[in-house]
Order: sequence, then C-alpha cells, then structure tokens
Amino acid sequence: MKFSSSGTVYKKMMRTLFALMAFMLCCDLFAIKQLRTITTDDFKKLSADQWRAVGKNIIVEGNVYVPVKSLELFADKMVINTESRDFEAIGNVRLYRWQDFTVPVTLAQLAKLENSSDTLVRSVTSSVDYTGNRSFTAKVAFKQDNMTANRIVGNLDSGYVRFDNVQMRYSTFVCRAKSGENMPDGVTIVKDAEISSCNYLESDNAHYSIYAGEMKFFTHKPDFYGIERIRINSGDRSMFLTNGFAKIYGIPVLWLPVFYKPKDETLGLFGSKFGKTGDWGFYWSMSRNIVFNDYPLAYIRLMGDWYEQRGFGYGLSGGVITEESRTDFFAYSIYDRDRYETDDYYKYRLKVPQERFNFKLSNVTHITPRLDFRGNFEWSSDRYFRRDFFADRYNADPQPATFVALEQQFDHFSTALYARFAVDDFYSTVEKLPEVRLDIQRQEILNTGLYYQGDAAATNFAMKWIEFNKHPAGDYTKLDDYRAFRFDMTHFLYYPVRTKFFNFVPRAGVKMTAYSRSSKRKVTDEDLIKMFIAADPTGNGRVKFNTYDSDGGSKVRFAAEFGFELSTKIHNTWQNVRSKWLKLDGVRHIMKPYMNYTYITDPTVERDHLYYFDDIDRLAEQNFVRFGLVNQLQTRNGDKVEDFFRMENFWDLHMEKVDGYSQLGNFGTLLSVRLFKDLSLHTKFLIDVSGDGEVADTIRHGRNVGKTGLALKWLNQWNIGVKYTPAENWEFTVGYNYLRPYSTRSAYSMGSTLTQINATSYFQRYYNDTNESFNIGGKFPLTPDHRTFGTFNVVYDVQDGGFDTLSFSIMRKFHCWQLIAVLEFDREYENRKHTWDVSYSIQANLTGLTAPMNDVQNTLLRGMNEAGSGNFKF
Repeated sequence: MKFSSSGTVYKKMMRTLFALMAFMLCCDLFAIKQLRTITTDDFKKLSADQWRAVGKNIIVEGNVYVPVKSLELFADKMVINTESRDFEAIGNVRLYRWQDFTVPVTLAQLAKLENSSDTLVRSVTSSVDYTGNRSFTAKVAFKQDNMTANRIVGNLDSGYVRFDNVQMRYSTFVCRAKSGENMPDGVTIVKDAEISSCNYLESDNAHYSIYAGEMKFFTHKPDFYGIERIRINSGDRSMFLTNGFAKIYGIPVLWLPVFYKPKDETLGLFGSKFGKTGDWGFYWSMSRNIVFNDYPLAYIRLMGDWYEQRGFGYGLSGGVITEESRTDFFAYSIYDRDRYETDDYYKYRLKVPQERFNFKLSNVTHITPRLDFRGNFEWSSDRYFRRDFFADRYNADPQPATFVALEQQFDHFSTALYARFAVDDFYSTVEKLPEVRLDIQRQEILNTGLYYQGDAAATNFAMKWIEFNKHPAGDYTKLDDYRAFRFDMTHFLYYPVRTKFFNFVPRAGVKMTAYSRSSKRKVTDEDLIKMFIAADPTGNGRVKFNTYDSDGGSKVRFAAEFGFELSTKIHNTWQNVRSKWLKLDGVRHIMKPYMNYTYITDPTVERDHLYYFDDIDRLAEQNFVRFGLVNQLQTRNGDKVEDFFRMENFWDLHMEKVDGYSQLGNFGTLLSVRLFKDLSLHTKFLIDVSGDGEVADTIRHGRNVGKTGLALKWLNQWNIGVKYTPAENWEFTVGYNYLRPYSTRSAYSMGSTLTQINATSYFQRYYNDTNESFNIGGKFPLTPDHRTFGTFNVVYDVQDGGFDTLSFSIMRKFHCWQLIAVLEFDREYENRKHTWDVSYSIQANLTGLTAPMNDVQNTLLRGMNEAGSGNFKF
C-alpha cells in the first residue's frame, strides 16, 4: 500500500499505535514513567508484512513489531479505528519491557546470564588488577515485565479493554487468566485466573499459587478517562477474590473464602516456622509481609504464633520511610498460660501478668537539612516479656528509653532539646523533664592560634526508682525517689604547637555545676552500689545503706582540669610491595606515639552530698599520665586505602594513691589485622601491670574444683576472634573470651578523648564474675550449586567444664522460597545433674521471583553497601 505525500494516514496510525502501546502498558501493570517521554518518532522502526487502510480503520498484519525505547510489541494483526479509537490486537500478542545494566560479573554469573532466556548479553570487557586477578564487566539487557494474550480489544478513549488467554508478569508475580476486562474506572477483572510469585506458573508448574474463578485488581481512581493524560503510579494495585484455593504444585490444599492482597509488588511473601523449645513446647509461627506503597514506602509484617505451653500470640510491625523521615512500630500481645516457664519469676519481687504485651513507636525526621527530630516510645506489660518471646530485641536493649529530642546543627555549634520519661514502673529511670543542651565545637579564636571548646546543659532531673509488688520482711532501707534541677557547663582552651618533629597541645578548662537541691547526709560509692543491689528484682532487697535527704540546700561546684597531649608521627612507604595472596598494593607504616597528662582538681563540693543522676555527679580528683602507641599498616585497594593492621597500646600511671589500688594502671591493647585476604583477627586484652591480682578457685555447682583455664593473675580480660573465608559462601569463626574478677581505677578527662576497653566512669569499676569460654562457628555450602548451606556453632564453658551450646542448621534455597532447619542443644544444671534442653525448628519463607540477573544485582548491591570511602596518595 502507498501513502499520500502528506503522510496523514501514517501519522494517524502512529498516534493511534502510540496510544495503544501506552494503554496496554498501564492496563497490564506496566505503568512506567518513561511513557511520558515517548513521541511519534519512536515508532519509526515499526515493521509488518502488510499495511492498509479501510475507511477509518488502519490494519497492520503479519509479524507486527513495534519497538519503542525499552518496550517491544508483537502481534499477528492489529486493527485501529482512527475515529472511534476502537482497537483490536489478534494472534500471539506479546509485550515486553527491557532494561539495560552494566554490572561486574564472575565467570559463573556470566554463564548463567548467557544461558537465560530473559537476558541478552550485549558485550563483555575484562581487566587485570595488580594482583593478577581478572575481572569482567557485562552490558546486559534484562527482560523485566511481559504480557502475552491471544486477543485484546478495547477503546483508547474510555479505557475499556478485554483480553483472552492472557498471561502477565510484573515485578515479582505472574498472573494467568482465561479472560479478563479492564474497566474505565481502573478495575481489572480476570476470570478462571491463577496468580503466584513463583514464575514457574508461566510453564504451568508453579511451586505455589492462588486460584479463583474471578479476581479483581484495583488501581487508583483517575479524575478523567483516556490515555493521553493518565496519571501513572506503578505500585498502586490491590487484589480481591472470593471462593479461591491455595495450591502447592498445582494441588489445592487450602480453601480461601476471602483473600485480599494490598497494593504492593509482591503476591504476599510470608514465612512459616514450626519447632519445639523447652520454654514454649511445640510452636508454630506465621508471618506475612505487606508493602502498601512504594513511596513513601509503607509496609507491615503480620505475626501470628501458637505456643503449646503458652497460648496464642499475635502482633504486627512495620513502618513508613521517606527521604526525610522513618517511622517504625511494633505491637505484640499474648495471654500467657504459663508465664513462669522461662524462669522462676514467682520468686522475684515483680508481678508477671498473664496478659502480656509490648508496644514500640519510633521516629526520626530530618525537618530541615540541619534540624532533626528523634523520638521513641516503648510500653510493656512486664520487665521480662521481651526476654521470653523476643530475645534478640531484649539482648540489644534490655531497658529501652522513652524520649523525644530536637537537634539543630549550626556552623560552629549545635543545640538540643531532650526529654526522657518513665513509662514502665518496673525499671529504675532517670527522667529528664526536659534538658536543653548547647555544644560548641572546637574552633579557633580570631586567628590567635588559641582554640575554644565548650558545652552547657540545663536539666530538670527526677530519679524514679523501680516499684516492687513484693517487699522484703525485716530491717532494710527503702529506695526513695529524688529530684533536682542541674545546670552544668564546661569551657576549655587549647593552644596547639606543631613543629617538624612533634605536636604539643596544652589544655586548660573549668566545669561549673549548680544544683537546686542536695543531701546533707553523705552517700558514698558503697551506698550507691547497695542502692542498685536493692533495685535488683532478683535479689531479696534486704540491704541497708544511707539514702539522700533534701536538707543540703542548693550547691554550686567547680572543678578545673589542666593537661596536655604530646604526640608525633613516624611513617615510611614501600611502593613496590605487591602480593596477590596477601592482597597488598604498596605498604605504608604509620607509628604514632603519644602521651596525655590529665590533672583534675578536687571539686569544691564533695560528691557524697550531691544527688546521683549520671557520672557528672561523681566527679573526683584525677592525676594520671596516659602513655600510648598506635601502629598502622595500610595498603591501596582500588581507589581507596584500608588498614590491614592496626594496634593501639596504652598504659596509665596514676600520681596519687588510693586505698586498694596500685598507682600502676592497666596495660591495654586493641588489635585488628587482616593476616591475608581471607583471614582476619580482632583482639583486645587488659593486663594488670602491678601483678597484685588474684585468681579465685572455680566453684562448680557448690564444689571447689581448683583453678581452671588460664588462671593468670596478671591478665584481667582477653577477647579474641578469628574469621576465615577460604572461598565464596565459606566462613569459619573462632572466638575466646576470658574475664576474671578485678577492679580498676577510673581514668577520664573532661577535655580530651581516651581509648577504653571497658566503659569507664567516675566510679571505680568492679568485676565480680569469672567467665571463660570458647566458641567455634561456620557456614559452608553442602551442594555444588551453592543453594544448600550448613551452619554450626559450638560454645564451650571452661568454668562449667562442658559444652554450653551446640547448634546446627541447614538452609536450602529453592527457586522462589527457602527452607531452614535448626537443631540446638542448651546445657542446664538441675538437681545436681546436667541435662540438655533440646530445641528444633523448621522454617519456610517465600522469597519471590528469582533470575540470573537478580543474583548479579544482589551481589552488586552487597558490594556497594560494604564498600568504604577515602583516598590518599603515598
């Protein structure tokens, strides 16, 4: 057929085909932003065997192919009426969306991509790094979304479309239907339909699916109809069906009288876990993840659990995330039939109710680039709920805080408004109602070479002690709440002197603290320790100590600090040191010896008369010298620099004598080293330089077995961990922890930062327990395809003289789901006999659609997350 010179018919056909393409994309869940940029010129590559016009109808037939940007449309025949804008696509209708990636790949990943029908490898480049390792980069086109149908008819103006024998794949799910209709209001109805997040449904072999005689998909409600100005929202679809069936490998296993899928990209990924523990008996947990919206990202996780010994539990967690804020929430409740199964709570002084719950709400919002809001609210039924049912959350934060804070950053200082509240009365809480704080960064004063740094805080404090349900009999001291307003400020001046050979930074500062109330009665460190013993609900509470009164009146305390830091840097480089095995590309050694002297004057008010809210209130005289040495070995790793060896040694020499302590402080070491590219080691230890320590005998279940383990009187603490990754997906770890009873003097400064192995304070530190244990763990593939993994973890308690924990697990990754089996043995001592608490579980999780390109993308994302930053030149 020949067209007129004006090309009128051609232009009409192009405009109509463009509208058809855009409509099919939107109706079939391919709503993508690039549609807004498509023009008629994008259809110049359209091809077909025959083109003709019959009246107002344009007919294109025979291998119809329409490529538009990343989209491809195929059909045997298409008919479009240019006046009514009715259309019909007949015979083998196919629509695809391709996306291009340039990604680093391994040879194994490249082979998978080349053999996949959903990917097209356009080109491959390779390079060799300094160690001789060859890396590959592939340009790949990946087929993301597609749709096939036998026949599609509809109208471009009204938005109505009908299709026969359709199959759609969008993002993470596949839908097949015998017929369907898309209504002008955006509702899509499919008949005799099946849907799954397992793409094996495309070949009629899905691992799992949902079937129904009729399904409805709901989209947003447009304000007007027609395709030219349609609003596009890619994640805005939900699904509703009645009288459906859940299928496993095509076999109906569960009737679904009603099923609803919110407007997320997944069909409804969920997890199921079955197992047995000594605290719960048999249990079955189920969870369902739902994403309501792409942006702002809104999601929830529904939880439903059955515990043989405890009852039914239910809850949900989720959040809303935008570029400027994040809100998270968690809520869970259970009527606990056996609340004393985990521990003998009835022996304690706190009541544990049967109706148990936990609720948490937190938010972080960047109001402006420099103004942030942070808040957290947590409310529980009892002190032990999270410990019994959510041990990971409990171990991460045994006593969560409820607070709100506003933080404003300026060029040279920052301000904050902070308030903390006591919500649960089974915790001891230091309330701040509220606190206003100002922090001034270290900065030069008028180009004088003199630097200033300071802070100030005004706080309305209230000490709320724990409230017990049971009170001990006999003679004991009661914990009394107290409150006071405190204003605290610190000012420091520094005068750095830098020469060719060393840096010398003298400092001088003063701290002023004002209290609205104080105690006339003295409360010593020993009294404070007894207060916290009395506040322990597991103890009997029969403790006598001095408590604060309110007869001391207001107080103003001053303390000054004088000191200096002397340091130097010695370094050398070896540009030509290269090793593939050690992963070295040049070596630089940096050695930083330093000395830090600190003298804090005796405060003008004795601390025993000041209320205790935090360590500032226990300020005491200090006079010590810190000697330290930092050694670093660095190498290049591409365009960044990394430490492959770092060690810091430090030792404190105290000038004044204190009863019970040597003037020779502890010698500490922190070491981190990558021995070679697959082996790393981290360790820290603390040595008693005075050698005055003692090693107590080990008491096992009431029997003295003498000294066990290292039993070194000069070693206070030692932690070491080794990690070895010999190959991809192989990982082994070895750890050792040692702690003996010892006490240590505090070493702190108000105007400089000191490295610490144990968190120091204005208190002396006491450690009363002896702990010594080994742990060995590993993860490794069990099958050549690296889809089946085994893990193990073994903990040996030296003090107890036996294994404490043995755990083993197997994980198998299937096409679109994974299975995890766990077996764990926990050693317990009851009635003078060792017993094993055996726990096991089997967990199945849906993981959604997977493809070779997904594996490459996930590997790339992991690499981006793990990559650091920074550059330097030798």
